[in-house]
Amino acid sequence: MANSIKGHCKHGEFDLNQGCPQCIEERQNNYQPVTTDMPDAAAEQAFTPPETQIVKVRYFSETSQELSSREYTYYSVDPLQIGDIVMAPVRDTTCKAKITAIDIPEIEIVSFKDKVKIIPASALVTTEDAMKEAEWQVINSEIRAANIDQTETETAIALRPGEDIEAHSYFDEATKMLDYAERRTIQTLDDAKIATDDLSIISRLKKAMETKRKEKLAPHEAEIKAIRDTYNYLMVPVLDAERITKAKQIAFLEEQECIRQKQEEINRKRVEAAQQEMELKGELSESVNLVEVHEIPERISTNLGVTGMVDHWVFEVVDFALVPNEYKVIDSAMLNAIAKKHHNSKQIPGIKFVNQPYLATRPR
Repeated sequence: MANSIKGHCKHGEFDLNQGCPQCIEERQNNYQPVTTDMPDAAAEQAFTPPETQIVKVRYFSETSQELSSREYTYYSVDPLQIGDIVMAPVRDTTCKAKITAIDIPEIEIVSFKDKVKIIPASALVTTEDAMKEAEWQVINSEIRAANIDQTETETAIALRPGEDIEAHSYFDEATKMLDYAERRTIQTLDDAKIATDDLSIISRLKKAMETKRKEKLAPHEAEIKAIRDTYNYLMVPVLDAERITKAKQIAFLEEQECIRQKQEEINRKRVEAAQQEMELKGELSESVNLVEVHEIPERISTNLGVTGMVDHWVFEVVDFALVPNEYKVIDSAMLNAIAKKHHNSKQIPGIKFVNQPYLATRPR
């Protein structure tokens, strides 16, 4: 008989082909199901549903990988620690999230306990997976920076706010506030206090949504500015070449027009002198010698293109006092600044400063 291959465990040496009898027995005992002939009370005591832990998470942004400003509450089947990365259920999908608080007292979720979702078992993202994800993010960033041709497509992907979990939650809250606002009636001081609370919530919600909007736009605005600045620099030579060439072309055309007018004036005077001689003598002593008038075409055409002067009418103010009132524009910015600073203490002819109070909200 061939020699068997030996292995080692906490119980000592064992045959690898047969396994360690003690380890096999322990595994069987640990997974022994409850028998059907056990009394009901004992069976209920033997079967205990897995305890759930109440935790709070922050979602990772799908575009910037930054954490959301808000925390969201979940049950967790597996015990989790602060800093763990999990795949949390959100509507009909999942979202990567970071554990920010654990062992939350159940009393904190009593009012919405039935709406709290459960992070299932094995939802924890392992360190290896997290490292792969981080490496992928770095590689993806490098690809985005290198592939300028894909900028338009990537921008379209990054600007899909409906796929941002946090932005969608803001929208859901705003929809609820709109429903409350449409059904609200304010007839007592208590009603006004409730409305004040809602206005404070709305104010914070507006600020959060505006922050999210700026967060989404910031990288693209920076990219747009960088592209604009780059092309402003790259366009300088071609714009200067166009400006200088056009200026010289216009100067030439204006000079030729001036020569043409002088030639026509010379011919006009010669014709006028000949007419006077005819009236005086009845005949001309010599023929009228007219100079050649050089005509410049309105369009200069070549195989590559056409240039020519085009009418471009603009206005110039000669006497502002004579301008009709409908063409005089009020400086709204300056007048509003005066109203804000001086209220109605500064008098301006034809202008009246009035106070129009509005309802302000200052959330605490």
